[in-house]
Amino acid sequence: MGINDILLVCAALFPAIALCIYVFKKDRVEKEPIGLLISLAFLGCVICFPAAEIEGVAFDLIKKAFTPYAVEQDGVKYLTGVAFKMYNASKYFVGVALVEEGLKFLVLILMTRKNKNFNSLFDGLIYAVFVSLGFAALENVLYVVKNGWMNAFVRAVMSVPGHMFFAVLMGYYYSMWHMYEKAKRKERALKRDGLLSPDAKEFSGRRHLVLSLLVPILAHGLYDYCCTDGTVLATIGLYAFLLFLYVHCFGRIRKMSKDDMLDVTYSNLLVLKKHPHLAEKIKEKY
Repeated sequence: MGINDILLVCAALFPAIALCIYVFKKDRVEKEPIGLLISLAFLGCVICFPAAEIEGVAFDLIKKAFTPYAVEQDGVKYLTGVAFKMYNASKYFVGVALVEEGLKFLVLILMTRKNKNFNSLFDGLIYAVFVSLGFAALENVLYVVKNGWMNAFVRAVMSVPGHMFFAVLMGYYYSMWHMYEKAKRKERALKRDGLLSPDAKEFSGRRHLVLSLLVPILAHGLYDYCCTDGTVLATIGLYAFLLFLYVHCFGRIRKMSKDDMLDVTYSNLLVLKKHPHLAEKIKEKY
């Protein structure tokens, strides 16, 4: 490996490392163990390989599904109009976004769902970001070493932050799932102690858990679709969407950092807001 390749690798790794450091510094209430974060980033790198294999299979299946709709001209078959749009959407929303975000989500759930360190509002976000930026780092190295410096610059401001933005969306809903599930357990304790009716409707984090996977898949799919559609409208949509993600996701990081608190406190607030008539009893007992 020559000096230019070494510099390209450093340039490819820099944006992911810089964003990891930025998010780590925003973890205000209780810093997460470095070992856990490194493990999440490492597993993010590892899932690049099964992602590539699964995507290859998915592309083949999608291609076969759309082959009957291809038209032939001069001995070449190709898709046109709505069929091409549907093929492209299937390829990037299902073949790429579902696969990559699904694998990231799997790592996130398996590594952190029952982890004792998952105990504050910001934690779900930082976990998701480290998984995603681990994935982005290795993917970026592979692309940049192959395609050179211009690719390194473009991906540093688009693709790598894009992966982080999808993770912010995932991590926000994942954290809220954790908080609502903890609040549900407190409601059940209140029921056992006779402070709440057994028939009272409980909190549920199910919707947030579904959104923690669905929202990043839709965002990732839309980003990739706009990148590859080739029309002026799609190009405008891409830059508008990327600008929205920059503003929304960095804003979300700052807000979750500012509002960060232990899950015990946050879940108590959720319960108190829902059952204000029990405020004094809850404060005395819990």
